[in-house]
Amino acid sequence: MSQARWFSEIKKAGKTIALGSPCRKAGHRLRSRKGHCVQCDTKVLAFAGRYDLEQYIYIAGSRRARLIKIGVCGDLLQRLRQICAERHGDAADWEILYALHLARAAEIEDVILSKLGRYSVDEYYWKNGAIQKSIEVRRCSFSQAITALKEVVGDRPSSLAINKRDTSAYEFG
Repeated sequence: MSQARWFSEIKKAGKTIALGSPCRKAGHRLRSRKGHCVQCDTKVLAFAGRYDLEQYIYIAGSRRARLIKIGVCGDLLQRLRQICAERHGDAADWEILYALHLARAAEIEDVILSKLGRYSVDEYYWKNGAIQKSIEVRRCSFSQAITALKEVVGDRPSSLAINKRDTSAYEFG
């Protein structure tokens, strides 16, 4: 079975992990939906499990850095404090512009980030005393981000949590 088909079958079955080919590092066979060994890196399990949760998906903007961030979280206010403190994209002025509460928000986040992939930038932040690469930051406008989000969410059941009325300051060119 091809790797793409294997990933597709795991996703269709609603599984978080599956038995796969042995990993290079230690020969373990338990793999995440993305094909990572969950025994060599147990963080993968926590990350993979978030796909099945009902959470907020949000669009945040930084005027100073002229960046948009797409993310998911369980607590919007706590997340806002965190991304400002960690200085994602070297910015501390993040503001959550739009947020929806819905099932499988992390899966939707991945699709949106992929749709906005051409706007990806290499930005970093501090987390637990180490520099991390932010994969959720885009150099695009709020309009581009909200269009991608609405295309992906479609008619899925969701509840609006935040909808900042004036987002004109986040229409980066």
